[in-house]
Amino acid sequence: MSTIALQDLWDTIAGYNLSTANKRWLAEHLIEQVEAEEQAEPYTVAELVTMAENGRKQIAKGQSYTSEQVLEMCERA
Repeated sequence: MSTIALQDLWDTIAGYNLSTANKRWLAEHLIEQVEAEEQAEPYTVAELVTMAENGRKQIAKGQSYTSEQVLEMCERA
């Protein structure tokens, strides 16, 4: 995300006039997410291949949705 986009995001958040408790909650959740991402291990090639094969098998069994079905679900949500 660009610096300009981040500044726009910051300006939007600042416009909500959050309480100190709300700001602390938001900050803690952002930090938790960053720490979780830093600890995440990247997938191995073997894991990626296995996931792709499992996906192909699910599609072959009809255990998937079309793009139109997904869009309909999103509209109903």
